[in-house]
Amino acid sequence: MSVIDFNPYSYDIHEDPFPTYRHLRTHAPVYRNEALKFWALSRYDDILAAFKDPLTFSNAQGVSLERSSMGDASALASFLAMDPPRHDQMRALVSRGFTPRRVADLEPRVRELTAQYINAFIAAGQCDIVQDFAARLPMDVVSELLGVPSADRDSLRRSADMVLHREAGS
Repeated sequence: MSVIDFNPYSYDIHEDPFPTYRHLRTHAPVYRNEALKFWALSRYDDILAAFKDPLTFSNAQGVSLERSSMGDASALASFLAMDPPRHDQMRALVSRGFTPRRVADLEPRVRELTAQYINAFIAAGQCDIVQDFAARLPMDVVSELLGVPSADRDSLRRSADMVLHREAGS
């Protein structure tokens, strides 16, 4: 690759991003995509320095590249779209629900949820390990931490999936 067009929405990138990442680190560690109007850093030390410099590198416009989400109150309500000190204050509030003790207390419930999924695989005689387990269990554990009722989790999961889903060509 002599010239690179790094498009994070490309299905080729989703299938195997590592050659592109390697090329960026070697040939374009500070990359500009004019079409999508974003900068990308690809080297660890540069990324770490950017994280530590919120005056130069801000999350205030959100963490999505979609221009339609910039200025959208719901997109900017996430503490990921905040800079210090507000980000740190919000993170401290959220992290109280994710203490090591709280997570350890959930171990029996996580084992129970895991067993439910495995039993369903056995009953069905098959499973898609990602779709039927790996994509479900983390949401269930976070839902347990946040007190989301079991009856609401499939709806919450569908909503979360819609945010992340991309149709070919868009």
